[in-house]
Amino acid sequence: MNQINHLSIMDKVISQEELKKKKLRKYSKGTVILLVVVCAVLFLNKYLTTSIDKNDILIGVVEKGNVALTITGSGQVEPTIQKAITSPFASFIEATSTSIGQEVKSTQSLLSINIAAAEYRLASLIDEAEIKRAEINKTKLRLSKELFNLKKEVEINSLQLESKKEALKGEEKLLSIGGSTEEKVQLAKTQLAIEALKQDQLQHDLKIREQFIKQEIITLEYALSIQLKNIKEQERKLEKATAKAGIDGVITYINDKVGASVTEGEVLARVANMDHFRIKGKVSEQYVSVLSVGMDVVGRTSKGEYNGTVSSISPSSKNGMITLYVTLNEDEDLKDLRPEMVMDLQIIKEQHKNTLRVYNRGAFKGKLVEEIFVINGNQAKKVSVKTGFRNTKWVEITSVLQEGDSIITSPTNKFDNASFVDIK
Repeated sequence: MNQINHLSIMDKVISQEELKKKKLRKYSKGTVILLVVVCAVLFLNKYLTTSIDKNDILIGVVEKGNVALTITGSGQVEPTIQKAITSPFASFIEATSTSIGQEVKSTQSLLSINIAAAEYRLASLIDEAEIKRAEINKTKLRLSKELFNLKKEVEINSLQLESKKEALKGEEKLLSIGGSTEEKVQLAKTQLAIEALKQDQLQHDLKIREQFIKQEIITLEYALSIQLKNIKEQERKLEKATAKAGIDGVITYINDKVGASVTEGEVLARVANMDHFRIKGKVSEQYVSVLSVGMDVVGRTSKGEYNGTVSSISPSSKNGMITLYVTLNEDEDLKDLRPEMVMDLQIIKEQHKNTLRVYNRGAFKGKLVEEIFVINGNQAKKVSVKTGFRNTKWVEITSVLQEGDSIITSPTNKFDNASFVDIK
């Protein structure tokens, strides 16, 4: 009996312990389930959806347009029509009548340099020219006299030659009737031959002298002609000393240091026509094989965007860079451009036209397939889209998105792992 009671007590104890264990297991399962639910909620909250302020993001709208593969370069604006006013001779600046940025007319004088020494040189050149003229006239008179005397010698010798001929005929006639001898006839022949040779010599001398006189006069006249050209050049330099603008435009540089010495050829001022500009650009020499004249170019400054074409390419490279020139399109509004303004250049290698595009900002990471957030109302959904051409401004969209779709274009690093984003 006691044994039975003892066993009964033991069963009760065991049953209570099992119940406790069962309860403990039940509570543990509940705790685990609760933790899983909490983690799931946290996961969904963190990774599947998050909230952002609309003011903290940039939104781009998908549109249709052109997207090009480009070569990036840099450039500087320079006037197509510009003129440098240089000093025609060594002098010093006497006065200035204009300043940088001033609009001027082509006939307007910008400054003046001292011309006293230049005027003295002009007067000296004129005096030297007069001396040369007098020398030519004097030489012509002298040579004319020499030529006259030589001609007369020829005429006189011609008469003497005729006389010798008649003398020979007389001796031959006398010899035929016995009134002369063979010796006298032979002597007459010799004298005639001498006179003939003398006549040939005089005629040759006359011919040579005439040519010599002609050349001597020509030489003197050439010297005078050079002198007259020097006079005209000096007069041109004196005219140039008035430092006229030469073209209608704006002064981009002027040496306004009154009293400062200037050398011959030194730039005194520069005037640029502000209606026409071109771009002097530089690109890496690694692109030399794909560059060609006629390629379209887009230039950007802080003032705007300008279109043009490559008009020439330098055949040489300097410091790893190739120089090229870009002619801007005639229909471009160039009023905001100024000389030496810096411009970013995009030289178009290849282009897709009328394609879907969106601004290339931080949301795009340079991949063929990009994960971006498409906005629908107050929520943005992550989608994967394929991209095509891209440059510094545009990214081509080739899948999923449609024209007019809005996407987040600013960096999405803070919510990259979320599938949805609430926009407040």
